[in-house]
Amino acid sequence: MIPSKNMLTPMRLHLEIRKKCNFFWLRDIRDVDISQCCAKCFIGEKDNRVYYGTLHKSQAVLDIEINQHPAAKAYYLCGLSDGFVWALNTHCAFVPAPGSEVRIDNDRIFLVITNAKRIHFWDYTPHPKGNYTEAQRTCRNWIFANYIKDGMPL
Repeated sequence: MIPSKNMLTPMRLHLEIRKKCNFFWLRDIRDVDISQCCAKCFIGEKDNRVYYGTLHKSQAVLDIEINQHPAAKAYYLCGLSDGFVWALNTHCAFVPAPGSEVRIDNDRIFLVITNAKRIHFWDYTPHPKGNYTEAQRTCRNWIFANYIKDGMPL
């Protein structure tokens, strides 16, 4: 049976923190605002279970069901490393996909999101009209916001 809008297949997020992080956040994305940067460029609801479950933790395990919103275009999980080291941050954009799985396994985290498909956007270079700062142009959240705004495949 194919799920209808009234019967969304639940996604399940399992996240293990292996090295101290500042925190992770999860947000559904219903719209974007590229005049903003970082998490502010995503219009949608935050899932505070992820934030409070990882805040300044050296080790943690989260196992939650993601409450899908019918207006969400995508979801974004962002992990800010201890010391905010840009190269060690985690960025994972995904959409619901029954039967699929997102998996990240490294020395910092182990992540599995069931019934989801990862969106590979890191090779995308946005060129919006207007003046944007270097901080915006290198922010992966802002790049993904442009990816959505530009109608790229989800």
